[in-house]
Amino acid sequence: LQKMLRSLSTISKSTVRCMSLTSKLAAEQPSKQEVDDLFAEKPSHQNDQRRHAYSMNKVELVGGVALDPLYKEAKNGKPYLLFNLITNSQFRQQDGTTFDQTERHVITVFGKNAENLSKTIKKGSRLMVQGRLHYNGGQKDEQGNRTQRNTYIIANTVQPLARAARENPDQH
Repeated sequence: LQKMLRSLSTISKSTVRCMSLTSKLAAEQPSKQEVDDLFAEKPSHQNDQRRHAYSMNKVELVGGVALDPLYKEAKNGKPYLLFNLITNSQFRQQDGTTFDQTERHVITVFGKNAENLSKTIKKGSRLMVQGRLHYNGGQKDEQGNRTQRNTYIIANTVQPLARAARENPDQH
C-alpha cells in the first residue's frame, strides 16, 4: 500500500508540472510535423521496438451521472450514448483552507455497450469509466481566429457501481 501511495504521489507531482503549461499551448493542436518528429523511427539498432511504445492516452473516472443519458444513432446506423459524469475533488491550500473542485466530463460510448448502458444508467447513477481523451477544435480559421477546443472521453469500459447502503438507526 505504501509503494502504491508513493507512486501515486509521484504521478500527482508530474501531473501538476504538466498542468502548468500555458492555456495557449494547451489549446493548440500539434502540427503534423511535431507529431512526425516526436514519433520518428529510431536508429536502426532500435527498430525492434514499436513506433508508439511510449505513448498512452488513458483516463479513469469515478463519479455520478449528471443528467439522463442521450441514446442516438450515427449516420452509419451505429448506436452511441452521450452523458455527463460529475467528479469531485478536495484540495488544501497553503494557508490550510480546503476547497472543493467539481468537474463535468462529456462521455461517449459506442456500439453494443451503448445499447446496454442506455437501459441501465440514469441520472444519479454512480459509474467507473475507463477510456481515452479526445479533443475537438483548437484549429485556426481563415481569419486566424482559433476555434474553441473541447475535450471528450471515449469510453471503453463503463462499470455501474453500487451505492453504499445507508445505515438506519431505527432498524435492527
